[in-house]
Amino acid sequence: VSTDAVRSLDVESSRYSVEYGKGSGGVIGLATGMGDDHYRFSATNFIPSWQNKKGLHFDKVDPRATFSGPIRKGKAWFYDGADGEYTQDIVKELPDGADTNWLWRFSNLAKVQVNLSSANILTTSLLVDRFHADHDGLSAINPLSTSLDRDSTNWMAAMKDQHYFAGGALFEAGFAASTFRDSATPLGSQPYFVLPGSTSGNYFKSSDSLAHRYEGFANLYLPPLHAAGRHDLQIGFNVNRLTYDQQFVRRPISILRADGTLFSRVEFSGPPSFQQDNVELTGFVQDRWSPTDRLQVEPGLRFDWDQILRRVLPAPRIAGTYLLTADGDTKLSAGVGLFYDATNLELFTRPLQGTRLQSFYAADGQTLLGPPQLTSFTADPRALDAPRFLNWSVGLQRKLPAAIYLDVGFLQKIGRRGFTFVNNSGNTLGGAYQLSNAQRDRYHAVQVTVRRVFRNDHVVMFSYARSSARSNAVLDYTLDNPVFSPQAGGPLPVVRHPPPAADHPAAPPRPRP
Repeated sequence: VSTDAVRSLDVESSRYSVEYGKGSGGVIGLATGMGDDHYRFSATNFIPSWQNKKGLHFDKVDPRATFSGPIRKGKAWFYDGADGEYTQDIVKELPDGADTNWLWRFSNLAKVQVNLSSANILTTSLLVDRFHADHDGLSAINPLSTSLDRDSTNWMAAMKDQHYFAGGALFEAGFAASTFRDSATPLGSQPYFVLPGSTSGNYFKSSDSLAHRYEGFANLYLPPLHAAGRHDLQIGFNVNRLTYDQQFVRRPISILRADGTLFSRVEFSGPPSFQQDNVELTGFVQDRWSPTDRLQVEPGLRFDWDQILRRVLPAPRIAGTYLLTADGDTKLSAGVGLFYDATNLELFTRPLQGTRLQSFYAADGQTLLGPPQLTSFTADPRALDAPRFLNWSVGLQRKLPAAIYLDVGFLQKIGRRGFTFVNNSGNTLGGAYQLSNAQRDRYHAVQVTVRRVFRNDHVVMFSYARSSARSNAVLDYTLDNPVFSPQAGGPLPVVRHPPPAADHPAAPPRPRP
């Protein structure tokens, strides 16, 4: 999505509503623009930049433009935001004429909103993305011949209708369809060689991936109920269907020593194409309860089911905020909940990709060192449970003298029954890798933020975060990139998203047209 089309970006890493599930890591809410009764146009970044690599060369140009206005004033409006990029990526270590990767991308977001009546609003949108790279993967150790011709096409269409009833209830329903396609083609069919510190020939694998997603949802926001305080209830249902199609063609790989002798040869076997489908069902109920003006509690319960695991997954969550002082200068927030992730189709299709047969040779490059090592993958959904995370967080917000605001937050996520492939054969050079629930993860973060708002909304902020992520299974075994080691634990790369501060609500506000 073009950055000029974005109006707000909300990130919640914990304490978010049961409306948002299948995501233990967090939720990103992206709000984009809409037209009004005036025609508006903007354009920027049409001047290219230059780079000083092996002389002065064109670098890139990434123009953006938006256009919006009325279709019928006071009734219907449109919005269109487009952006693109054309880049020349030069690798200094490669020779002239074989050192450049040209790539381009384009995206366009088109939206229409129609007020069918004073109580009914219809919104439609279409997002289209294209990407192409002539020599994807080009680097100092991967010369031009080993690069890939990569092309990606993605689009998403959506429609949502909101209707307000006279009694104060709001009903919304919508449908979305998306397609993601990615293809990577080698530049030829020459043998592929891996040498110490470099590669040569043509890349060994060509691929064509196609994924579809169709999703429908319905939400009902009931009028406020009064029983021991105010209750705002939301009931929702979601159904989606996913299809995942893959086509792979893998050729042999020859791994050479520094003296040019053959160290290992890898061959692949398996079907050239495969498909995996999944259907997911979700239902939830969420209450926003305000027993007093200083306390708000948000309990919720969510149920998920999918066609692969065939388990009903209950996910209860509760969060709340309390004003410790009557003037509202000090606020305490806390929450805890059970979270599940969507079933990763790539893991369950890895066994469908075939097998890997690797032979190892002595120093002469001709004498086999024992029989070839076979690597295969298996996955039995009937023997697996859904991975889950227990997330809890607490935050404190305090207004200090001189209009300085202090936020302190702590977040912990404990993962159990995570999916990971385990080799029980004891042979690190090959074996049958079985998908299991053996992975356990733990993440925690603490953040302190101090900010002050000056005149004209100028903000000065200082923030310090300390976070850690560890797992007992950090290795990912695949046919393309084997790891000759038993599964092991250790630290994970940390994505430094902040824990929720005390001023973050436990759920997004009640939607209004």
